Amino acid sequence: MTLGIDQVATAPTTAPVTLLYVSAGGQVGAELEVRLGEIVGRYQPFVELRTFRPDEVEALTGEKPLVPRLLVLRGGEVVGQAMGALLPTRELDRVVRCAVEWI
Repeated sequence: MTLGIDQVATAPTTAPVTLLYVSAGGQVGAELEVRLGEIVGRYQPFVELRTFRPDEVEALTGEKPLVPRLLVLRGGEVVGQAMGALLPTRELDRVVRCAVEWI
C-alpha cells in the first residue's frame, strides 16, 4: 500500500492532518464512515478525510483490503493508524486527537 500513501501524502491539502480511510465496503464500513465523519467534524479545519474504496486500493497495490483501515498523516508522514471496523469511537478519536495536539 506504500504507493498509494506516497501519492496521497504529496497531494496538496490545507489541513495539517490527513486521515486516509480505506473502506472494506458493506454495512460495517458505512457505520465506521459515519463515526469518522463525526470525528473529522470535531477537529476541522485541522483534519481532512480522504476515503478510498476497496477497488481503488486494489488497483494501486494489487491487494484487496479485507478490513477497514485508517492511517493518520501529519506533514505527509504516518503518525497513527487503526484497523478494523469494531474500534470504539473514543479510540478512533484518541488517535486523531493525538495527531492534532502535536501540530
